[in-house]
This record gives sequence, structure tokens and C-alpha cells, in this order.
Amino acid sequence: MKLVFLWHMHQPVYKNGLTGEYELPWVFLHAIKDYYDMPWHLSKFPQIKAVFNLTPSLIAQIEEYASGRARCRFLTLMSKPVKELSLEEKSYLVKIFFSGSPKLFSPFSFLKELSVRFQRNKKRDFCKNLTNQDFLNLQVLFLLSWCGNYLKSENETVRKLIDKGSAFSEDEKLRLIEELLKFTGRIVPIYRNLSKIGQVELTTSPFYHPILPLLLNMEVAKVSTPEVKLPALHVSFRDDAEVQIERALSFHRQRFGNLKGIWCSEGAVSEDVLELLSHKGIGWTATDEEILFRSLEERWGTREPLYKVYSFKGVKLFFRDRELSDLIGFVYKGWDPSQASEDFVKRLKNISDSYSSSVVSVVLDGENCWEFYDNNGYEFRESLYSAISDSTWIETVLPSELEPERELSRLFPGSWIGGNFLTWIGDNEKNRAWELLGTTKLELERRNGDVAVKEHLLIAEGSDWFWWFGKGHYSPFSHDFDRLFRSHLIAVYRELGVDIPHELLSPIKKFTGEKSKPPKGYVKPIIDGEVTNYYEWLLAGEIDLLEFSTMETTSFVMEKLYYGYDEEGNLYLRIDGNWEKFLNRNFELIVELEGKELQKFSFKFSDNRGTTPECKGTEAALKKVLEIAIPYSCFEKAERLKLAVKLFLNRKFVEEAPHFTYGVLELSKDFETDWIV
Repeated sequence: MKLVFLWHMHQPVYKNGLTGEYELPWVFLHAIKDYYDMPWHLSKFPQIKAVFNLTPSLIAQIEEYASGRARCRFLTLMSKPVKELSLEEKSYLVKIFFSGSPKLFSPFSFLKELSVRFQRNKKRDFCKNLTNQDFLNLQVLFLLSWCGNYLKSENETVRKLIDKGSAFSEDEKLRLIEELLKFTGRIVPIYRNLSKIGQVELTTSPFYHPILPLLLNMEVAKVSTPEVKLPALHVSFRDDAEVQIERALSFHRQRFGNLKGIWCSEGAVSEDVLELLSHKGIGWTATDEEILFRSLEERWGTREPLYKVYSFKGVKLFFRDRELSDLIGFVYKGWDPSQASEDFVKRLKNISDSYSSSVVSVVLDGENCWEFYDNNGYEFRESLYSAISDSTWIETVLPSELEPERELSRLFPGSWIGGNFLTWIGDNEKNRAWELLGTTKLELERRNGDVAVKEHLLIAEGSDWFWWFGKGHYSPFSHDFDRLFRSHLIAVYRELGVDIPHELLSPIKKFTGEKSKPPKGYVKPIIDGEVTNYYEWLLAGEIDLLEFSTMETTSFVMEKLYYGYDEEGNLYLRIDGNWEKFLNRNFELIVELEGKELQKFSFKFSDNRGTTPECKGTEAALKKVLEIAIPYSCFEKAERLKLAVKLFLNRKFVEEAPHFTYGVLELSKDFETDWIV
């Protein structure tokens, strides 16, 4: 069996179009944690080949950090003596510090302790209550928590500070920042070297990561979702699509030499896109399995078609196995690393035994998932790469080494998110962003703006801005993305010397993505797994579990949580989602509640009823929804509790919700004192 790994590395442009300052530090942080570690780890297994897709917008930013040209707000504030930081500056920093996965803090008890304190307090109160030394320790330990395994094992400065553990000095902090910035200069060369020896194939994406099918023809969105509402203003971005590709190819060749393949942003393809790639001499691309099955003219009762190489318009096509890719992206983070790799290889064996001469493509983000694994996923990758290396029946290959077996007569347009384009168009906010982008393009063309001005427009065409507009994905930095998007459109008007439209001065982002809506009154549901009547959960609080996800959400089980309490303080939870495959099966659900201490309630389900040994009187039931009752005497009394729910099937971790952070239960209100009219 031939196995293709494609690790997609991407970040949007975090530089404000008006100030030239990097407002968010994610390129720098992932650079010290992932962008070197991933190829370095692979290099320890010479027989394993892989594709790394390096977007130009990412590499350009890494190069700015490495050269010292990046004006980064985060690093500027981190470099200031703590005693000189204002309360607002500290609040900005702690928002960054505590926005990542708690797994990053596992090796550092001080960070774990502060994380709990931060969750209980407002940012300003939290900052006021920290001594200067505590804040300095927090700064240094945060940077150390983001250091990858290479830095932790090989860099003397990092090792010494980890061993010291506390009582850091300002000089030590500055030396660490200097060392980490210098380290970013080693990232591009390691990819170049592995490419030269043939262990990796390097690919690129359109320069600023736009959704190519929408740039070429927005009407294409109606193919997969005919009811989609398109922007009121229709502007053609076809010429920009060509510029985005041509600029990417030139940029890549200058740094890495020739290339044969390209990863279209978000795996978004259409027949027009493939025709354009063919015209530009691109040999191959890849996308999601759903695109294949919608493209095939004949019906198949098996997944056999997925494990072939196709061609369309003279371009080779690889279709990723979504299940295998999502297992790495979302599921294995909660497994024992050796069991996870064993499960992955077993699934490959089942494919190999079922379909002869199979080619399996595993494609996912190369940086986003690892912070949710222990030790940044090192043990999992070590076990997986070892198992593949030791096998006699798996050969990892590069796409350019394979030839197509079948020709597609048509290609269904879509992306790797739901097989459609709804993540980037159709919502009122997304459409508003497209309309503002379109009017800016028309103004630029009318006044014959030069290349420097056009750069801002190209940046604003990136997919990431549209991802965060509207509902569907939550980030505490959504409004920062809104501001960055508008800053580049405003920069176009400013550099053209014309009045800035009033619309660009107001936020596009209206939906706040609230983490939690508190209860509006007491609830006392019947625990039977059904919404017994309209009023049963009417006054409950809500947590939209999928709003926390930065990734594709259709494969998740748990979607929304309702919660509340009765006059006696008993706690009730209801989880809505895709529970069909769990009905009449034995599975386990763990509810974690954390105030001053962490409490766990392990519900083992049999015949759709759940029991837990942790406390007498608890109830759980599953039918159409999953309902839970936890008596007041069983959990810590607090005004706010952090909540996480973990789902296991056959003793194997399935998912955790909320997916990337905690939910917050508000339990402080005495509704008997409220008047309801």
C-alpha cells in the first residue's frame, strides 16, 4: 500500500495594513513549536516521506521574524520590563497567554495554577493581583511552554530556564526572546535540505490563501448549495486569482526551487481552478474525499474509488481519507500514543486487505492539532513513524512519484469543509465582507492603483478573514481578525488618496460567539433522554460547543449543551448532537467540573442509561438527547464552574467538548428574588 502524508502549514497575515505592526503572535509561536519540529522529527526516519505545504503568507512572515524586521506587538511588550507595562498592556498579554490549549501548560505547575486563577477573574483583576515577579515568571514560562521538542532538548538557553523553573530575571527573558528569534532563521533551510535529499516534497498555495473557486466565479457556490445567498455586488476577481498563483509559484521557486504540486487553499477546487492550474504547469493537487464521491458519475457501494489517483484537465488529483485525517486532527489527542498509532496502522491494514494497489492520502493541518496532544504530539508521531518504518507492506510516497489511474469526466466544486463553500460565503457578515472587498477592487481599478496598493487587496482576499465572520467558528480574537481585514481595505483608499468609505470604519463582526448564555430561571427536567415538553429546558443556559472549533465540525458528536439548576441547587445538563450511533451501545461519558478543585463524574452507559460511582443520586439518559442530573451534594459550591465533557466508545477516546477550551457554567443567580413579567 502506498501512503501519502501532506502536512499543511499556514497562517494569515497578522500585520495591520495601516500600522505595519503584527497584532497577533501566532506565526512566531508556531515557529518555535511546530514549523521546525515537524520536518526535524520526520528527518529522524529517513525511510518516511511526506509532503509539506508551505504557504507564501506564512514563509514571508517567518522570514521577517528571522531577519529582525518584524514589528510584533506581542514581542515588543514582552521585551519591556514588567514594571513599565500598563494594565492595558498586561491585559493584552494575558489574553494571548491563556488562549491556547491547557495541554501546553502541563509540564509547568505555576502556569496551570495561574490558568485556573485567570478563568475565575476578569483580565484586569487577574493582572492587578500578580506581583511583578509573578508576571515575569508567567512571561518566561509561557514562552518555554510553546518551545518545541527540538528546542527543549537541544537548546542550552531553553534547557537552563526550564531547569530553573522560577525567579527569572529580565535579562534571562530578553536572552530567551533573542534566542527564539534567531532560531526562526533555521526553519526555511531545514525544509530546503530535506527537499534536496528527496525525503520531502514541498508545495505551495495561492499567495495569501484565497478561495480560488470563489475568486474565479462566485456562482460556483450554488452548485453544492443552490439556496446560498450570494453577495449583492458581483465583482470578478479572476485576474487576482491568476496573480495569487503566479506570485506563489515565483516566491516558492526562489526559495526552494521547482515544484510539481499545489495545495489549493482549504482544498477548494472547481473545474475552472483545475483548468487554471493546468495552464500554469501544475502537475498535481489534492482535496477532500467528498469532492471525489460527488464527482463520480457511477454509484459505488464501497470506498474503493477513494484509494486511487485521478486526473482532470491534465492535473493529477489526490483525495484525502477524511476519517484517517480527522483521527489525527481531533481524536488521537486523547489516546495513549502507542494505542493511537496501532489503531491508525490497523485501519491502514484493513484498507490494504480490502482494496488492492491502494493509495491512501492523509491530509491535515501540520500545526494546529499538536498543542492538544501531550508533549506536542511527539510520542504519537514517534510511535506512528516507527510503526510505518517497521512495516513490510506500507510505502510512504510523494505525489510526484505516482501516476494517475483514472480520468474524471467532471469535478464537483467544493472544499475540505463540508464539500461546499459556506464557511466563506452566504452568511450576512461574510457577504458584507465580500461586498466591501468588491467595492475596494473597483475603486482600485478605476484609479489605476500600483502594485504596492494592490498588495493590500490581495491580502484581504485571504480565506481566514471570511472564516471568522458570521456564525460557525468562535475565536476570542474574532474582532482582531475583523480589524485586520478592514485595515487592508482602508490602506487601499489611504494610499490612493481618496476618502475612506464610512462602512470600513465600523466592525463587520456583529455575532459575538458568546461562550455561554447564563440560565434565565430554575429548571428541573425529567432525565429520560428526551425534551419532554417545550418548557422543560426553556430557561436553561446554553453553550454552543461547536462555536469553539477552529476546524471542520460535521464529524463531531456533541454540538450544544444546555445547563441549569433547581431551587435546591441540583445541576442539570443536556447535550444535543449526533447520538444515533451511540444508542443501545455501551459507552462512557466523563463530565469534569472545576472550581477550586477538579471533580470527575464517569457515566457508564448501558441500555441508554448512565450510572456513575462518584456520587449517589446521579442520573443520565440518552434517547434523542443526552440528559444528566448531578445532586447538589456531589459537586463543589461555586458561582462559576469550568466544564469539559469527554466521550469514549469501546474505551477509546472519541471527542472532548468544548473542543479547544472550557465551557463556563454560571450558577450564581437566585431566581426567587427575580420578578418575571
